[in-house]
Amino acid sequence: MATQESSASAPTLERLLCLTICGYRKPGMTEEAYQHHMTQISAPMSKDLMVKYGIVRWTQVRLGRRSASLGHRLTPQIHNTSATRALMGEIFDPQFANVTDYDCFSQAVFRDIEDYKRMKQDPWYKEHLVGDHENFADTKRSQYV
Repeated sequence: MATQESSASAPTLERLLCLTICGYRKPGMTEEAYQHHMTQISAPMSKDLMVKYGIVRWTQVRLGRRSASLGHRLTPQIHNTSATRALMGEIFDPQFANVTDYDCFSQAVFRDIEDYKRMKQDPWYKEHLVGDHENFADTKRSQYV
């Protein structure tokens, strides 16, 4: 006799949280220097700490390149350069008319807000990453959601 599986045995979707950062580079810093710092200095410094605190995925958006992942996913990077913003004119229409001016789009995906809060309280984060952000980012202008 065949039995039907109950809905209790159906897989449930995991609820994840996502912090989105529209970042701006430090005033006076070139786009190239900003991209270099984000990808070659800041990202490698952040990677192990994010893994330690259970961050599921972290992406930096930058056209045409890929970075190392947090150990389990490839992390695409897209930095919004002057050249890429100029391309937007090719797709303008009444629905797509406003081009943002941020330099980088980053996302951190995590299971629980407490994981991210604990990461920011880590002494290594406070000692190394808080100060590093001031080396390349305009933290007063960047926006978060």
